[in-house]
Amino acid sequence: MPNKEIRTKKDELKSDYETAYDFSVKLYREFKTLIKAIALFGSVPKNEIQKNSDIDLIVIIDDCTVQWNQELIAWYRTELAKILEKQENKSKLHINTVTLSSFWYQLKIGEPLAINIIRYGEPLIDLGGFFAPLKVLLIRGLIKPTPEAIHTTLKRVPFHLTRSNINILGAIEGLYWAMIDSAHAALMSEGHTPPSPEHIYDMLKKVFVSKGKLKSNRADWFKEMYTLVHNIAHRNITQIAGSEIDSHKTKVKIFTDEMRIIVEKKKI
Repeated sequence: MPNKEIRTKKDELKSDYETAYDFSVKLYREFKTLIKAIALFGSVPKNEIQKNSDIDLIVIIDDCTVQWNQELIAWYRTELAKILEKQENKSKLHINTVTLSSFWYQLKIGEPLAINIIRYGEPLIDLGGFFAPLKVLLIRGLIKPTPEAIHTTLKRVPFHLTRSNINILGAIEGLYWAMIDSAHAALMSEGHTPPSPEHIYDMLKKVFVSKGKLKSNRADWFKEMYTLVHNIAHRNITQIAGSEIDSHKTKVKIFTDEMRIIVEKKKI
């Protein structure tokens, strides 16, 4: 009896890269100079893919030399949908379109997502030629969070907490992002660039716990939430008791309040 082909993580990673590159080339052929860059980010360039991982792509479009009216926007969306519909593995592709001016502004103020896209993202198409230089600037510490980014990040926390009341599994995701945004705000207030979620626990220990600014179990709570969310995402957990959610809500409320206090003490 013939052996079934077993797809290794390496095979899966190669397939995801090929899908991302193939899709990016098709986008460029269709939209040409309307696109300044297409970059792969998320779990694939970090080599952290799981069975159901998405292929995350950010498409940066030129709104500096191109005037995007409603007709052009509608055409772009229609053609993008057509290309995606014909793409192999289309269900795995997660496309994020952002204007160049918006992306630059978010990066300039130190928005965590923009910073992590530059830090970990891999450009597949880079007509603007800015990805590699921005990576160097980030490594050199020349892209830093601003007070605006700190306060904007902190302001998202109540939204996440409100959203957490909508449904059970969505509740955990809302709590998770409340912890991430509040931790990012606190770390940025100390002059650190916001780390990607998998590094927040270590940063909390290094920046706050080791200096007596935060109890050790607060960092442990974050690690516990991070593990829980990823177990849910990978379908290792499909149900959560209401009492457990209540316990997490209590911990998250304490955690986010303490992160806010850290920020307020800096008087930014």
